[in-house]
Amino acid sequence: MDTVFALATPRGRSGVAVVRISGPRAFEVAQVFAFKMPERRRTGLRRLRLGEDLIDEALVLCFGEGQSFTGERVVELQTHGSPAVVSAVLRALGTSGAMRPAGPGEFTRQALVNDKLDLARVEGLADLLEAETDLQRRQANRLFSG
Repeated sequence: MDTVFALATPRGRSGVAVVRISGPRAFEVAQVFAFKMPERRRTGLRRLRLGEDLIDEALVLCFGEGQSFTGERVVELQTHGSPAVVSAVLRALGTSGAMRPAGPGEFTRQALVNDKLDLARVEGLADLLEAETDLQRRQANRLFSG
């Protein structure tokens, strides 16, 4: 099974951007950016470096197998949301050789494969992500909640 990564927040300028890495080699992100991984299910403030180049300081969260949305090892990097920071992080991950960019819906597909979600909850999640009204949100949450 591949290790994949993607920006989990919308592109553009923002205070925070979240990059999610999921799969058996997810914890290798610590080697990519030369930091010590925080304890599982704990947040740690870490400097993301490529050699001597400081890309950003980020909050790092990691989850072991079975503890994450996908059911796999997951690391989330909460960086500053500037386009330059996000681009540098994604570029570094893509050239690391340990992971590849995720395709659309790939994290959800992995959650389904790993029995973290069933088809009804997948449909509810899709509806929740598309909800524009309170009524749509409520209905999607009912479906997503089972």
